[in-house]
Amino acid sequence: MSNFISRTKNDMHYLFVKSKTLSKKNKKKKHRAIGFIIGIPLIILQLVTMILFLLQIFKLDILPLKYLIGLNAFLLLILGYNLLSQFTKAHIIGKILSVFLSGIMIFGFLFSSKVISSLNKVNSGISTRTDTVDIVVLNNDPASNIKETISYTYGFSSNINSDIVTKAMNDINVDYSVVLATKEFSSGDALVNSLYENTEIKAIAVMDSMYITLCEQNEDFDEKTKIVGTVAITTETKLSATEKKVNEEPFIVYLSGTDTENGVEGCEGVTLRGRTDVNILAVCNPTTRQMLLISTPRDSYVTISTASGKTGLDKLTHASNSGVEYSIDALKRLYGVTADYFVRINFTGCVNIVNALGGITINSDVEFTNGWEAWYNSYHYNIGPNECDGDRTIAFVRERKAFANGDFQRGKNQEAALQGIIDKATSPAILTNYSAVLDSISDVMLTNMPTSTISALVKGQLNDSRPWNIQSYSIDGTTGTRDCPLSDIYGASVVFPDTDSINCAIQMMSKTTNGEIFDVDEFAEQYMESLSSTASTTKSNN
Repeated sequence: MSNFISRTKNDMHYLFVKSKTLSKKNKKKKHRAIGFIIGIPLIILQLVTMILFLLQIFKLDILPLKYLIGLNAFLLLILGYNLLSQFTKAHIIGKILSVFLSGIMIFGFLFSSKVISSLNKVNSGISTRTDTVDIVVLNNDPASNIKETISYTYGFSSNINSDIVTKAMNDINVDYSVVLATKEFSSGDALVNSLYENTEIKAIAVMDSMYITLCEQNEDFDEKTKIVGTVAITTETKLSATEKKVNEEPFIVYLSGTDTENGVEGCEGVTLRGRTDVNILAVCNPTTRQMLLISTPRDSYVTISTASGKTGLDKLTHASNSGVEYSIDALKRLYGVTADYFVRINFTGCVNIVNALGGITINSDVEFTNGWEAWYNSYHYNIGPNECDGDRTIAFVRERKAFANGDFQRGKNQEAALQGIIDKATSPAILTNYSAVLDSISDVMLTNMPTSTISALVKGQLNDSRPWNIQSYSIDGTTGTRDCPLSDIYGASVVFPDTDSINCAIQMMSKTTNGEIFDVDEFAEQYMESLSSTASTTKSNN
């Protein structure tokens, strides 16, 4: 090697000598010198890009140690070869390798930066919470914006999220240097009736989720009224997450699915408040690679709490009107388990996720065709595997009127679609669409799972490529009608969860966390048979 270095130093003498004065042999030396001068900056570029790339990889922290050591060894080996090749006849190969690897590492640096940015964006709504308050007037009212309503008397309900609504009206006072005339009502019905009468009030201020509820509870409300403006209220919130060794010990994730099509500014399509249409507890055991999905109907009539401190029986879907943590609390009351993390997803936005994944396979246990209420297009689904793009997936998970058991089957369909997404997302096929998947997820998902925990899960998946055994169970129940005073809704259609079904789910969650491997359908069947046998024995003894 010393001979090559000495020769290179000697070649440098010819670098600034005119070629026409040199012999053929010395011209070759000059060309070698020029090649060396070109090669060294390329090697320096490779070194800089390698350092930046590796720093970003360390920051992302998703590669298992064995892969990280291998990657470092490979890059250092190629760097050494490219550097030494500049003193040999193989310098052209070294230059090509240097340029090629520099390009790959620049791409890797930018890509890993995008991954980190997407993960941070998914967590961006946790330290702050953005809620939307709608300003609503009658459809024939001449006002077309908030400014034109500042002389009106505003009505609001004291029953639901009055603190957020009050903040919104205070913001209007500040923005337009006015003091709004306001009137408080004890119920949503009284609020709507007063607006219709157009005597006491001419505008109402309601949370966006409450506006949707009013549309459902009052016929033609959306046609008789219009929203002239919205006010976004951002408040700090503290949502703790359990620090768990997610690749070593069991953990539970609450999957909360909203069904809004228009996002709130600052939250990009999903917020921490608002009704929850999908309520799934994912019980994960990384050691046994078992994942149990427990689905609870959205209309389950259970005990919930509100941000105002009230507690009572209401629909599960209404719990998250006060925040996603209130849904977690309601499920804790029902099952006796606390979710370690939550993932809140805008299910309408899942169209983009599924498309980014390149489509998914959904195994349906029923044959049906969705109606227009579920989605804009009608699709037919067969029993067994169905290849679905984003539109077909969202129609599959939203349909309920095609089934005699309505929401119960919809819950099963949501679990089936989720299993299809997880199967595709944990398969090697995701690598070709990873960037698009990140773009789609960051716009429709929020979580309190720390970035370090997400990175650990990815690292664990790379380190242990065994597929997850995903099984699901949906809670049974009966339908009926009950008042939901906490949500200002009366005579609502609800689901009364079956106690035996709940206890069966509790036992299956316990078995999963304890590391037992079992078939959900077989266990549920045996559990119900044992209850029936016990009941028969008791009856005969009596």
